[in-house]
Amino acid sequence: MQDRGVFMTEDMNRPVRRRPRQRVRLTRRFYVAAGVLGLAILVIILVATLASSGGGGDLQDAVAIVGGLNEAQLNQLRVNEQGAVMVLEYHRIAEEGRWSRTPENFRSDLDFLYEEGYRCIGLDDYVSNNINVEAGYTPVVLTFDDSDPSQFRYVEEDGKMVIDPRCAMGVMEQFDEEYPDFNITATFYVLPTLFGQDEYIEEKLAYLVDNGYDIGNHTINHPSLGEVDDETVLEELTGNISLVREYIPEYEQKSIALPNGSEPKNPSLLTSGSYNGIDVKFEASLLVGANPAPAPCNCDFDPLRLPRVQALDPSLDTGDCGIYAWIQYFMENPERRYCSDGNPAVVTVPKHMIDRIDQSKLGDKELRTY
Repeated sequence: MQDRGVFMTEDMNRPVRRRPRQRVRLTRRFYVAAGVLGLAILVIILVATLASSGGGGDLQDAVAIVGGLNEAQLNQLRVNEQGAVMVLEYHRIAEEGRWSRTPENFRSDLDFLYEEGYRCIGLDDYVSNNINVEAGYTPVVLTFDDSDPSQFRYVEEDGKMVIDPRCAMGVMEQFDEEYPDFNITATFYVLPTLFGQDEYIEEKLAYLVDNGYDIGNHTINHPSLGEVDDETVLEELTGNISLVREYIPEYEQKSIALPNGSEPKNPSLLTSGSYNGIDVKFEASLLVGANPAPAPCNCDFDPLRLPRVQALDPSLDTGDCGIYAWIQYFMENPERRYCSDGNPAVVTVPKHMIDRIDQSKLGDKELRTY
């Protein structure tokens, strides 16, 4: 494993799903909420007492506590919003292999992430620092490369076409029904195969967009962009944009997964390129591996060079840098893991980590230390 003490850098007419009512679980979120409620009650009593005694300054301090977690709670939860975030990289959902997970093992990945306090966010929200995760939980981003048929497939069931429960979408949709608070979402970086089943391409892409998933760019021919000239780079990028717009007009791709992790010689083509009247304006560019990515406000954060963690079986993780190796690392080093304060308008970090924050990246967010 690399040095981890340092950041390294259906039925086709199926309507939009309705989120089922969440089952009651006594999870960490419950206990955090109960703690905050109890604190609020104590503060109300304190406020009433101080108001009657004229303690103006103390009253203001007490009221301030109601606005969020107090320092004891922040310490208990080890809140750290400059910690690392895993952007997971998946390919096929089929037999187990270097670039493939079985449906059962993919489901196990999701189960383990959920149990260990991870919650999904979209890549766009991560890049824009719009991370809305409950206090004490950690954001995780799911990505799929190549638009392989195993990622999204329809099968016939009782005379209707439904999502195959053994494809990636089927596994994720089932997981979402069981654990809606995981907020499952993913970005699919597509190639011209577009999941196969040509007669259903438009329905599949529309389903993704209508149900909170994103579609990203993975070029047309999957070349290493660092090995071709600028015109070829633009042909590849705009060709993919045009391909998706054949089925979803005006769709704006916001990110690219670089084939083989190879960056173009002219990186500006990713953010301000243009070819045959089609503009390229990506906000993020993803590499292949093999580390968690810095938090959006971290000094090392570069949205155009975001590393990913490959999702593979531990038995195949010869570099000790896959999903389970990093989950284990964060279990052993929780201070390195992004942990939310539950308030998307505030970035909270321990005082001794303040020097790792690039305050120019805060935007309209408040910085809080403890």
